[in-house]
Amino acid sequence: MLTLLNEKQIEYIYNTYMVVDFPPDELKPLAHLLRMVEEGLCTYYALSRGGEVLSYFGLCIKDGFALVDYLAVNPEKRGQGIGSETLELLKEAAGDNTILIECEDIAATEDETEKTIRTRRINFYLRSGFTLTTAKANLFGVDYLLLTYPEKSDSVTRHGYETVYRAMLGDETYNKSMKL
Repeated sequence: MLTLLNEKQIEYIYNTYMVVDFPPDELKPLAHLLRMVEEGLCTYYALSRGGEVLSYFGLCIKDGFALVDYLAVNPEKRGQGIGSETLELLKEAAGDNTILIECEDIAATEDETEKTIRTRRINFYLRSGFTLTTAKANLFGVDYLLLTYPEKSDSVTRHGYETVYRAMLGDETYNKSMKL
């Protein structure tokens, strides 16, 4: 069952899963996530069965664009179709908004294991109907490739990314921390 998470549930997901699933340089502080929820910019969801969290994701929506803010499948449940199911539920939750996904740039690492993980992640999104654009971003020093659903031009992708991130970060932090 897909559940729209309340503040207490977000805190649980954050402290139990997100701190493990995402590297520290990609993880926003919990207070920032909760502020975005309070402001109505972001919503967070979890897919669970029998009380067990199978996956989770966030959507930050602004002016027709929905940026995926963290998406992960419970490592014990990978390879069982949970990721594909989660993406279909994510598409439903995003409604008519253009979905934006960022993935770490494959070329930004020398580590072969990490390159393989990043390539697999991107291929998963491509199999699920997303389009890899040639648009790239650097946010807080991390290089990302940008994907969309449905397919959009690079200029529309960049505009959507800027629109959502300016709302999430504010102009000052955006201007200091984002390169498109």
